[in-house]
Amino acid sequence: MLKTHSSLLPFLAALLVVGCAPGTRSVEAPEPRPLGRDLPSMRASQGDFAPERTAFVQPTGSLTLRDALVAALTNSPELATFSWEIRAKEAETLQAGLRPNPELGAEVENFGGTGGLGGFNGSEATIALSQIIELGGKRGKRLAVAVHEQNLAAWDYETARIDVLTETTKAFLQVLAVQEQLAVAEELVKVAEEVLASVSRRVKAGATSPVEENRARVELETSRIDRDRTSRALTAARKQLSAAWGATTPAFSEAAGSIEEVASPPSLEALQTNIEQSPVLARWTSELDYRQAALELERSRGAPDLSLGAGVRYLRDAEDVSLVVEFGVPLPIFDRNQGASRAAAMRVRRAEEDRRAAAVRIRTELAVSHEALLAAESEVQALRDRALPEAETAFQSAQDAYLRGSMRFTDVLDTERLLFELKSRYFGALARYHGTVADIERLTGESLETVRENSGRP
Repeated sequence: MLKTHSSLLPFLAALLVVGCAPGTRSVEAPEPRPLGRDLPSMRASQGDFAPERTAFVQPTGSLTLRDALVAALTNSPELATFSWEIRAKEAETLQAGLRPNPELGAEVENFGGTGGLGGFNGSEATIALSQIIELGGKRGKRLAVAVHEQNLAAWDYETARIDVLTETTKAFLQVLAVQEQLAVAEELVKVAEEVLASVSRRVKAGATSPVEENRARVELETSRIDRDRTSRALTAARKQLSAAWGATTPAFSEAAGSIEEVASPPSLEALQTNIEQSPVLARWTSELDYRQAALELERSRGAPDLSLGAGVRYLRDAEDVSLVVEFGVPLPIFDRNQGASRAAAMRVRRAEEDRRAAAVRIRTELAVSHEALLAAESEVQALRDRALPEAETAFQSAQDAYLRGSMRFTDVLDTERLLFELKSRYFGALARYHGTVADIERLTGESLETVRENSGRP
């Protein structure tokens, strides 16, 4: 009968404790950038299984910018993928902290031979429990790498959140701008109809040539074509906006808000002080930490692991039980993981250069966007304060002069086209201004208004 040796039990218990104890390490998620931090956003659940997605109710009626942002941040398909990746990295961090499993082995020797060793007469049976003991701090360094990977996934999520915020803002502003341009196009149709009616009366009275009536009709048809084209552009812009929250058909009736509010941009120097807020640049800082942790892990893998085992052996001839202890360690003569360590060191250097390149790229994009913002602001002010008032005065004067018979109809049409082209250009410039503001806020991770206030600029 096989008997358990009592002195072996503490040793076996110690092996089990060492082998099965999980490793844990607290992970602190990156602080969200100030831009849109007060808005709710999609977060994947921490359960083992994804809960059934609740039906998303699209915003209806008059849509504000905040409504659009909340809908996009809470239901963006793209943002959802990054959110679930964070949960996957959390699971991988858990896995990285686990030690190798112990191994239970059984062995029977000296049986089935000849003579006295026939059958099981001289057999020896051994049951042993072995455990790999990782040396060189592999487990802690492996866990550190997993934590950094989880941190990078969180930064990817934050970058995606800012991108969704930016693209939704630009899409909303585009809808606002095209709505205004459609209103201008409809006004132009109305004016063209009034001009045609006025010319028709003059033709009937014999005060002008029927050719001018034909020109007025052509102008009316042209304005209607422009209106229809702008209407289709509005439909496309509305679909582009609703796609931000995963809808193919918009349910809202109109975008509510004013696009004509324009403020003086802060200086480039004030914007550059916030460049570290950029989630892209912050991610490269975490990427460098990850590469350094990966280097430490590869170096630790050069240290051999220790294998310990213990068990009992039953000797049939003597009807006795003895202890068995096993010890093993690889000899690092040829493979010391030197190639992988060198590759990891090279990737640390690459991460340093990548971060430097990212900083240069972001600063360049910021400078270019700042110049574009100044140009858009200048264009908006010039159109609003000078060009549009003068064009409106010129058009009204041309109409009055034509009715008095002191101006040709073609000149009236020229002033009419100029006025409405300037109006359309004005709203286009406003859309570029606000779109550039959104691009700058994406780069800095901060609202332009906050930067302006912190810089002391009104």
